Amino acid sequence: MGECLCFRERQAPRSNLFERVFGLMVVFLLAVVFATGQSFAQEKTLMEWRFDKDGDFKGWSAGGHIADATAAGGVLKGHAVNVDPILMGPVFEIKATPTQCVEIKMKATADATAELFWTQTLQGKYGGFSGKKVERFDVVGDGQFHVYRIHPFWHAAKKIIRLRVDPPNKGEFEIEHIRIVDTAPGAPSKATAWRFDDGPKGWQAWQDVAEPAARNGCLEVTATGRKPILMSPPLSLSADENAFVSIRMATKTGTMGRVFCVSSTQFGWDSASFPLRPDGKMHSYNVDGGSLRKWRDRILLIGIQPTNDPKGRVQIESIEISPDPKGPAELEIRYFGASDAVNRAGRPVDVTCCLRNLGGDLAKDVKATLSVPDGVKIIGETTKIIDKISLYLAKSATWRIECAKPGKIDISAKIETPGADSLSAEASINLTPAPNVAKSDYIPEPQPVESKKYEIGVYYFPGWASMARWRPILDYPERKPVLGWYDEANPECADWQIKWAAEHGVDFFMVDWYWCQGARHLEHWVHDAYMKSKFRKYLKWCVMWANHNSPNTHSIEDWREVTQYWIDNYFGMEEYYRIDDKPVMIIWAPRNIRRDMGGSEKAAELYALSQKMAKDAGYKGIFFIAMSSHETDAQVKELKAEGYEGFTSYHGFRIARIRAGSKYFPFKDVVETSPELWAERDKRANGLLQMPIVDTGWDSRPWHGAKSMVISDRTPELFGELCRKAAAYADRTGNKIIAIGPWNEWGEGSYIEPYAEYGFQDLDQLRAAFCEPGNYPPNLIPSDVGRGPYDLPVMDAKTEWNFNTNGDREGWSRGTQMRSEVKGGCVVGESVGRDPIMVSPGMLLEADKVRWLVVRMSASEADRPQMFWSTTLSRHCEKNSVRFDVPGDGEMHEFKIDLSKEPQWRGVITSLRFDPVNKPGVTFKIDSILLVRK
Repeated sequence: MGECLCFRERQAPRSNLFERVFGLMVVFLLAVVFATGQSFAQEKTLMEWRFDKDGDFKGWSAGGHIADATAAGGVLKGHAVNVDPILMGPVFEIKATPTQCVEIKMKATADATAELFWTQTLQGKYGGFSGKKVERFDVVGDGQFHVYRIHPFWHAAKKIIRLRVDPPNKGEFEIEHIRIVDTAPGAPSKATAWRFDDGPKGWQAWQDVAEPAARNGCLEVTATGRKPILMSPPLSLSADENAFVSIRMATKTGTMGRVFCVSSTQFGWDSASFPLRPDGKMHSYNVDGGSLRKWRDRILLIGIQPTNDPKGRVQIESIEISPDPKGPAELEIRYFGASDAVNRAGRPVDVTCCLRNLGGDLAKDVKATLSVPDGVKIIGETTKIIDKISLYLAKSATWRIECAKPGKIDISAKIETPGADSLSAEASINLTPAPNVAKSDYIPEPQPVESKKYEIGVYYFPGWASMARWRPILDYPERKPVLGWYDEANPECADWQIKWAAEHGVDFFMVDWYWCQGARHLEHWVHDAYMKSKFRKYLKWCVMWANHNSPNTHSIEDWREVTQYWIDNYFGMEEYYRIDDKPVMIIWAPRNIRRDMGGSEKAAELYALSQKMAKDAGYKGIFFIAMSSHETDAQVKELKAEGYEGFTSYHGFRIARIRAGSKYFPFKDVVETSPELWAERDKRANGLLQMPIVDTGWDSRPWHGAKSMVISDRTPELFGELCRKAAAYADRTGNKIIAIGPWNEWGEGSYIEPYAEYGFQDLDQLRAAFCEPGNYPPNLIPSDVGRGPYDLPVMDAKTEWNFNTNGDREGWSRGTQMRSEVKGGCVVGESVGRDPIMVSPGMLLEADKVRWLVVRMSASEADRPQMFWSTTLSRHCEKNSVRFDVPGDGEMHEFKIDLSKEPQWRGVITSLRFDPVNKPGVTFKIDSILLVRK
């Protein structure tokens, strides 16, 4: 889904603007003040509906989930009674252009979401409307009229014949008018590069920004709100031939900027963010078009948000759209400090300096020199040489030091590059005495610390069994776990996790679990590690079924099978977590079950079937808990009718994000708003158990790059404050079962398992909040007892996989929605959904060194396999992919694809993802996958 550009003209004071992520696709929403009053040209009203005559709906009609809809007193009004209120518009016809917007003057009584749908046809299941033709915008619930301008960028539809407005899904609403306006910007510019020594060159204030002025060779921009955006002159340039947007600018404030694009063939617009260097100096910012889903075909408009400081001032020297990144080499010290979380006196300590190049030119012959105080020994060379650093790949210098004396030591690094100013960084490392631990042949037995009166459960993501999974995290050394880059299937690693959890008051893990029509994946932690661990009696667990299943994969037959699997394999374990003596089953998406079964009543039959099967097996039943679909009273009522007994969520930052009006906001906002979130959910619990969620943060840049949401400045102290608020809330309400955000979502930036930056401090804060004071056991690390290291071997960038050894996937994951095994020299499999995938081992492969992708495979039906790739700047996505046709004759064929013709095959390739088929029920064999060098 694209990003909605929604201008809101204020009719009454309001301090907050909102941005929300919705639905099956990530949607970034802008609801903002049209501060300048400027438009590209004189506006023209194309269609208008004013509800100024009592009883006249002007062709609009109220659909489901709206009560008391009337046209009276100059407004169309009603109130939402469930999650999907609908106002259907009359049929008309206008030509669609990228400069049109829909203006809605409306007031509401609750902060909530509204939606604008449009269509160019009346054909289809929903009369032409779909989830691809919608923009969502947040509505101010202050009871005052506001004008919302939604820019859908619907030009790819060619014409528009009908609108649908879904008003706020909470509270009452009144709409004074709806109209379609065209701002008509004029003919496209041929320019692709702009310097601002003699004027703005067609760049205009779009929102939350004063009209820019050219001074001293720069475009000076002053923000007047939280999302200051400049819009380019109209363009028409090839996306394939112009891969980068390069901005050279200076600012003293702000943390992030964004680049937006509008494509000739895509609905909506899309954005990618970049971190700022707010030191007042001129810097280069290169945004890869590969990080923008809509960077396709011809680019019609570019938007730039130069800062997120609502009062920020920025000087822009140049903007360029080009095939390659621009700007001189410019190094940034990404991280400097100890490589490991806990460092002991008298033992070797590793120090890491991670460097990035922000410029387009290579940084060559980089010298990194470490300085240490007296009494500290550097083992090896003091100066490290890095031959080159490009924009595409961060590189690190690593030293080993040693000091016999405990205490804090201050170290520094100096970075020198020919032709550039030197950089320096300082860090402190705390050397602690090695604990006096009795000798043992294994990890010392856990010493559980019981919580006061609470039951503390933590989510666990089992995603770390190969270096391919760890590869994106390596450039974020502050996240390195105390266990190292470990194999999660190792029972000894699980025993350390169990020990640390039990010794900090954690009672159970809620483990992400994946099932799609019998195909399971990411079960190595439960089956290979936890079930074979020596200490599992100290930590209970339950399934959190992450049923991100594609449509039509839930059925009564499948439900019976999955329930039987739980009964046969899990419920009988003494360590399986129970509530009211019932095994707990947490379901990620109840709506997916309803979708496949044809509604809530049919879904309820599945839960009833599970209850009967569990009781027949000797259990009291199953305690179902919903992870979603509980945002309204009606949804909670529906859950209860289906058979759920509780609900919770994976994260608790919804209110904080909405009020921040940005994808970048501080963790302190989560701490402040979480009690409000818990209380809000309690009000609609309707007798269901509500498990308050204690968030552990979010920063998904290792996985999602420029598309990421970032919660900044999370510290152990703030996390501890949130834990204490949760304890107080539990004491006040009696909700004693508390959910803690993920233990180990290293890619998404949600973790408390001991790690390099803060060691055990998060767990220590959790224990202090929920457990009685006492003589706690020491925080031991593997080297304290002569265990470890557990790091997986770093794999070379393989380019050939032949699958010649039975059972050896050669580093490729089994993936989702397929059953597969390696036998007879092939990967032999069958799809069980429409999105079967397998992911390669991690790699660092320069794209220009490879020309051909060669796949030898067979399939039982004609299909179109798809190979995706990720780079250091962009993830697996449709643009980063190629397809080819395979006949359905069951015979082996070789397919050779010229990657040099793919514009997105560039930079440094970090992994492949292969979808061997794209529909369920297809059998296939993969004999080999080759990347052939030039």
